[in-house]
Amino acid sequence: MAPTTMISKDVLMEKVCEVCPATCWGKKAHCQVHDKHVGKIEACPEWDKYMQDQKGKERAQIQKTIINRSDSLDRLDELEPSLDILQKTEDEIRDYNYMQIEVARIQRYLREAGEGIVGQYGLEAAMPKGKGVNGDKTHAEVVRRERKWKRLQNLQDKIERINKAVETIPGEQERLIVEALLDGDKNNLIAKEIGVSRQRYYEIKRSAVMKMAWAMYGNKIQPTG
Repeated sequence: MAPTTMISKDVLMEKVCEVCPATCWGKKAHCQVHDKHVGKIEACPEWDKYMQDQKGKERAQIQKTIINRSDSLDRLDELEPSLDILQKTEDEIRDYNYMQIEVARIQRYLREAGEGIVGQYGLEAAMPKGKGVNGDKTHAEVVRRERKWKRLQNLQDKIERINKAVETIPGEQERLIVEALLDGDKNNLIAKEIGVSRQRYYEIKRSAVMKMAWAMYGNKIQPTG
């Protein structure tokens, strides 16, 4: 029976007959089983076996491709939180300089407001003791101070988390880039200062942000499956 696959006879001769122990491969290329030149052979069980093996490999490769694509689609939801955290990390690095300014502003406000109500911080010391216009004004100021205090704590926590994460970056270039970003420098200026191309700069920056994200939110970057 002639081969029914798309594999040519020349390929079969090269892949099968050349390594077959029954073939006296050389100038004559004589097959001892068929007792003829391999070029005159029309069908061979070894050829059929080879073609079946090739079909099996092709099917396995197709199945592997389908599974990989399916896994990729299934894992999109798992990747989204990590992407969100990467974006959050980059935003906090960018806002680091502003956060420090805001911390100083809130601290100044709390100090000045506190001097007008009580001589120390703390909500209990600032709580109004009676009702009336003066009491309402004092209560409103206490509520405002509480809101400012919570924001101050949140900003200070972010700053401390960033500072600790920077210390975990081992690469000199990566740390230099992060430090420059924390200082508020622009991307093109940083790339010029460290002497790399724009493309290379963004590669190093991405690696640095990844390390920062793991250091800052590693406990949240977990697979859901």
